[in-house]
Amino acid sequence: MPQIPWSHKLKLASNYVYEGRWREIYNMAFWVYPFWWNRKISGFLNNKLLPKLGIDLFPPFLEIEPTTACTYACVCCEHAYWDEPSKNMSFDNFKKVFDGFGKHPKWLGLTGIGTSYLNKDYHKMLFYAKSKGTLIETFDHFNDLKDDDHIRELIMTGMDFLFISIYGGTKESYEKVMIGGNFDKAMHNIKRFVALRKEMGKRFPLLSFHYIITKDSKDSLSMFLDFVHSLDTEIAEVLVTPMTHAFKEAQDFAVTIDENYVEALRAKAKRLGIGITINFSAKKDSEKLEKRPPMSDCKELLMPFIFSNGDITPCCSLNEANNRDWQHGTSLGNAVEKSIREIWYGPRYVQMRHNIRHNIVPPECIYCPAYDLSSLTKETIEKSNNMAKANNPRMQGEKVVAPIIVDRIR
Repeated sequence: MPQIPWSHKLKLASNYVYEGRWREIYNMAFWVYPFWWNRKISGFLNNKLLPKLGIDLFPPFLEIEPTTACTYACVCCEHAYWDEPSKNMSFDNFKKVFDGFGKHPKWLGLTGIGTSYLNKDYHKMLFYAKSKGTLIETFDHFNDLKDDDHIRELIMTGMDFLFISIYGGTKESYEKVMIGGNFDKAMHNIKRFVALRKEMGKRFPLLSFHYIITKDSKDSLSMFLDFVHSLDTEIAEVLVTPMTHAFKEAQDFAVTIDENYVEALRAKAKRLGIGITINFSAKKDSEKLEKRPPMSDCKELLMPFIFSNGDITPCCSLNEANNRDWQHGTSLGNAVEKSIREIWYGPRYVQMRHNIRHNIVPPECIYCPAYDLSSLTKETIEKSNNMAKANNPRMQGEKVVAPIIVDRIR
């Protein structure tokens, strides 16, 4: 949400004041904005200023994956191509991870590579985290909500930011990307969510949309903006994301978005009064950056991503590269077996942060799509892949370096 208009940010602030969410206001003002929404400020504070003062900040943010179960086969998603067994995180393990933070996280992302509603404890997790004053963000495609009562229960969790993933602006484009998905059902559930939230007199969850750009969905985004406008309700933003990793099995669906495309989107969104954000990984091409930001600007390390089995990967940016076995093999620890605090201050995590702060690509981050990898060496890649093979028996044979980094190493 960093790029949404200030009018939307002020409206968001007024929603928190109206509902008396004072802990959330504190978390937003003193943690989320300086350490997350503003990349330059975050990079300066966490990677430069605080280390100079001898402070190695414990992450205030966290993402937990409720499940890897999914009944759909989105052509752009790694889940459609891997063979990893599906796993739900139990509520007890969720509490163990969440409470293992010590002081509860200021922000929780409760989404992963799976359909959250296939975990029967999903809403229970939301209720528990929200009872601690944690800001909560989730992503869902709205294909698995059963009825109005199910939608009412979602609203009653009190979670803060709800992104609905959209795979096309028309039935044809949507269902061509989300195999097994139902465009009409998703649109119906969105309309019912808006109506029921209004009927219940609630301002949260604040509604946003996550539009995935593929070759089949690119041209129908403009039509989807018309749908968003027709809802006649407050929308925080429409987040536009081209495929983060064009991995081998899905590379034919990946497309780039150029300056003209982005400017046309922004112009239309402005006319309709809709906040629109171009996702970070696309900024190099769409927002005139000469190159990707240096690794030492990384803020994502402040939001570890916890897999459904407890394994910790540095951040969610490494997901969706169809490289899950490598991620498990280079995991920094397991948050079900040890507290996150113990793992964070352990030697491997400390070394990873040292590398990032000195603009060195760590072995755990060789597939990063967001930051400059020009300092990455073949030796680091080899070290990373050897580590993954040694720690994950599922990895067999030679590990092929993903195309995303082949042309970015020296």
